[in-house]
Amino acid sequence: MNLEEENRKKRKDIPLTTREWLTFFLFPFQTDGGLLNTYEFNKAENKRLESFGFDKKIEQASQARTLGVLTYAIVIMIIVIIINW
Repeated sequence: MNLEEENRKKRKDIPLTTREWLTFFLFPFQTDGGLLNTYEFNKAENKRLESFGFDKKIEQASQARTLGVLTYAIVIMIIVIIINW
C-alpha cells in the first residue's frame, strides 16, 4: 500500500474538529444572500469534504446541521410559549 492509499484510508475515519462541528451546528441553514451567506460556505465545505473523501466528516456535518435546525426550532418554540404566556 502506497502513501496516497494510506492517507485516503485515514481520511475516511477522521472526525470533525470542534470548530468545524460548531460551524455546521450554528449555521445549519443554507441561506443565499443577506448578512450571512452560509449557502456558499456550506456548498464549498461539502465539495471539499467529498473531494478529499472525508466520509466520517460528511456524516457528522449532516448530524450537526440536523441538531442545529432542531435547536433553533426548540428555541423559537420556547420564545413563542413565553411570549404567549
